[in-house]
Amino acid sequence: MAIATAIPQSGSVECCYSTGPCHEHNFNHHIQCDACTCCRDTCDNSNCISCQKKQNTSMMPRIYESSNNTYTMCQLKRHNHADSAWILVGDTIYDATPYIRSHPGGTETILRKSGGAADCTEDLRFHSGRAQREWRKFKVGTLVACPRQSSSP
Repeated sequence: MAIATAIPQSGSVECCYSTGPCHEHNFNHHIQCDACTCCRDTCDNSNCISCQKKQNTSMMPRIYESSNNTYTMCQLKRHNHADSAWILVGDTIYDATPYIRSHPGGTETILRKSGGAADCTEDLRFHSGRAQREWRKFKVGTLVACPRQSSSP
C-alpha cells in the first residue's frame, strides 16, 4: 500500500527507482518515496533503492545502531490500518492488530488511535487488569524522537 504524496510540477523528487533526485518529467511510471530521510523509516515499495540503501548501511544516527526495538513517529505512522495497527501508550508501542476484529468496541476504536494518532494511556487504564496484562504481551518497542523532529526549534 503506497502512500500518495503530491508530485511537484517542476524540479526533482526522490524516486524509488533512482539513486538520487529524479529529473524525469513523466511521473506516471515513477513511485515517489515518502520515507523520512532522517530516520530508519522506509516506504512501502519493496523495490525502493533509497530505502534498500538505508536498510543496508550504517548511515543512520548512532542511537539507532543498537536499538532494535525503538521506532520513530515516522515509522509508527505507517501502522494505522487493519493489517498492522500499532498503538502508543506513553512512549511504549503495542501491536493491537490481533484484537482489531474481536475488540468489543469495534474495529474503528482501535484504528482511530493507531499509528500514533493518539496516546492511548487512558485507554489502557480503562481496561481490566487482565486486559492490561494481555496488552503487555504485544509490546513492540519504544518510541524515540526522529532526528528531524528533535532538531526542530
